[in-house]
Amino acid sequence: MKKRILHVFVLLVFGIFMTSSFNLAQEKSNEELKKEYAPILGEYAFDWDGPTFTLNFYVEGSALWVDSGDGRPVTMKPAIENTFEFIAEDPINGTFKFKFSKDDQGKYSVCHVVNSGMGLDAKGTKKE
Repeated sequence: MKKRILHVFVLLVFGIFMTSSFNLAQEKSNEELKKEYAPILGEYAFDWDGPTFTLNFYVEGSALWVDSGDGRPVTMKPAIENTFEFIAEDPINGTFKFKFSKDDQGKYSVCHVVNSGMGLDAKGTKKE
């Protein structure tokens, strides 16, 4: 009986180790993410019913972040694979959806942000 319990325990530990190793292997480094997201990183200026605001998109801690300057940056997760569309969950303001698109010169310089709960639907342009 003890031998069987030990065998099950060893298998469980091995399974946990393999799962955590797999997750670590999937995580990209800051440099890999900066290269992948280079076309969209930087500051964007938005007009929303008169007042303007700025959002900064950057990579830190192996994640893509958005910061409005309020001291509460949030991480962004891909909404659709292989596109520049993301979702960010803010505990106070809810769900934000971001979609980056190219300008007439073929560069990603436009960001469309939507938060239905706030009534936010604005397009911003990348600051040079």
